[in-house]
Amino acid sequence: MLKAALIASGFALALTTGAHALTINNKSANEISIGLDQGDKESVHKIGAGKSVTFKNECDDHCGVTGPWNFSWWAKTGDAIDTDGTSLTSAKDDAS
Repeated sequence: MLKAALIASGFALALTTGAHALTINNKSANEISIGLDQGDKESVHKIGAGKSVTFKNECDDHCGVTGPWNFSWWAKTGDAIDTDGTSLTSAKDDAS
């Protein structure tokens, strides 16, 4: 019985951890480039016009996100960032 409960709780945890990712929504008509900075790791990504990208591993705790809004936003896992291609139009976490 205890083994079944542990397996079930582990499965439930695995399902919920998928929600813990950083999502960038490009609501513009142009491709944009964004940078993710975790201190010891940096990466640059292109996001197509009208597309969304979810980063599950590149911002697994906190990270700086730089894009066409010309400043770095301190994001955490679970945040969703919307941009119109020139500015940051919203940034919210999944607890909001």
